[in-house]
Parts: sequence; C-alpha cells; structure tokens
Amino acid sequence: MARCESRILLADILPNITEVNIDAELVGSIGVSAREAASLLGLDADATALDRVRAVDEFVYAWQKGERPQTAEDEDLSMTLGSLWGQQLTSELGWQWAAVTFHDFEDSKAVGVFSPDRALAIYPFHFIYGCMENSAPVTILLAYNLLVDGSKIPALPKNGYENVMDNVHHVVPRD
Repeated sequence: MARCESRILLADILPNITEVNIDAELVGSIGVSAREAASLLGLDADATALDRVRAVDEFVYAWQKGERPQTAEDEDLSMTLGSLWGQQLTSELGWQWAAVTFHDFEDSKAVGVFSPDRALAIYPFHFIYGCMENSAPVTILLAYNLLVDGSKIPALPKNGYENVMDNVHHVVPRD
C-alpha cells in the first residue's frame, strides 16, 4: 500500500503581498492628521492611548447614528481618525506604518500598520471609511483592547498580514 504524504509549504499559506516603507511626506501627513483628530475629539496632551482609541471608536459609532459635528470634514475623516488610531498602535504595541500591494487583487495598494513580524495588519483608513460609508460594525476599541491584552491572539505565521479587523466581532451588539 502506497503512503501518501501531504505537505503544506509556507508559500502556500502566505499572502502574495509586497511591502514598502511609506515616504516622509506621508509620515508627516499622518502626524498632522493625528494631531487634527486629537483636537477634533477634544483630547488633551495627557490623554492615554486608550483614551484616544476610545474617542475614535465613539466618534465613528456616533457618526453612524447620525451625530455629525459641523467641524468635521467628511472627505478627510478616514485619514484623520485613522492616523490617530494607527499612531496609538505604533506607540503602544511597536507596530509600524507601511504600504502594501496585494498582488492577488489586481495589485491594489493600501497603507496600514503592521506588527513587527508582519503576522498582523490593520488598515485604519479603509476600516474607518467602511464604518462611516457602509455602516460596518465599529470594533476599533474592541480590537485595540484585544491586541493590548494579547491572550486571545492565536499564533500566526510571520509575514501573514492577517487583517485583525476581519476577525474582531462583538458577541453582543452595542445597542
């Protein structure tokens, strides 16, 4: 009787993604946008990372419910709020900003924040846009708390770029 061997190669499970550093101009824009978001949200310099992420989460959730401050410019909110959220991931968890190209999806590109080993990814601009334009469930604070705690994050392959936000869901609806 012949023996059948099954092998799974790492290349078979890793996504077909290329990463590049973001340029200095975009790094600067993210910093400016994060400061604008903190101001929009009424956060002072003493606000903790948790306070900042909570404020972004609450703002986006309130936006979905129709509470929209007149000071907020619609077209820039994803960038503004996403910058503040992403900056908290970099400062608190040691994640890094970068740009990726998804070769299996017509070479589409995205800017995101990534864990140092690239096992995990969050695309804050896209996620917030999806929440504001498509009423996707707002799980920004939940994801942050899970990442900070770390005990519920499974072991994932390096360079897997697993999109955290695809896998974070409220057990009980917010309302």
